[in-house]
Amino acid sequence: MPKQVIDKDKLIDQAYSIAAREGISALSVRKLAAACGIAVGSVYMYFPTKADLTAAVFTRFFGQALFEECCRVDGRESFTDYVRKLHDALSEALAQMDVDWFAEMRRLPRSEHEALEAARGPMLAHMEQGLQHVLEADPAVVRSRLVGALSPEKLCPFILGTIFTSLMEGSDCETLFALLDTSLYEAVAESAASGSIAAAPIEKKDC
Repeated sequence: MPKQVIDKDKLIDQAYSIAAREGISALSVRKLAAACGIAVGSVYMYFPTKADLTAAVFTRFFGQALFEECCRVDGRESFTDYVRKLHDALSEALAQMDVDWFAEMRRLPRSEHEALEAARGPMLAHMEQGLQHVLEADPAVVRSRLVGALSPEKLCPFILGTIFTSLMEGSDCETLFALLDTSLYEAVAESAASGSIAAAPIEKKDC
């Protein structure tokens, strides 16, 4: 029998391992207790409901996926580079799962969905604040463009939504990265415009 583990962090680690192998919907208090070699009641001391356990595992996923990569801001990287790093960190974390977590989450009972939403809210708010911090610290960004739909308060939630949609659909975010480059940076926008002007005579000739 496995050595007894009655430590909340270790319980979450074990629960995360189970969810990564079998899917978050396969996780249960009883299965976690058996894996740790402890009584079911010992798990309930920390996680009164399955929804509480699910939320803790979901929080651990974001912590492991993002903490090292996205809490370290390289002063030499552009805002677009940082957004790419954020996307790649989440994509890599999902790739290490043996199951499709997004598909799994859609099958969870309502109570667990609500627990996930409650856990996700503060994390998304923290991620948005991080994006805004990096955006404001990037000296190459043209400040006059950060208005209206491109204001940090609107742009950062849009970026996160686009990233999560791409992960759910299994698509890339290259269009998002290109739009950020051309929208926020003068040199990139001018280069794109020059390319369009240069291509115009060829397109007209072909017509």
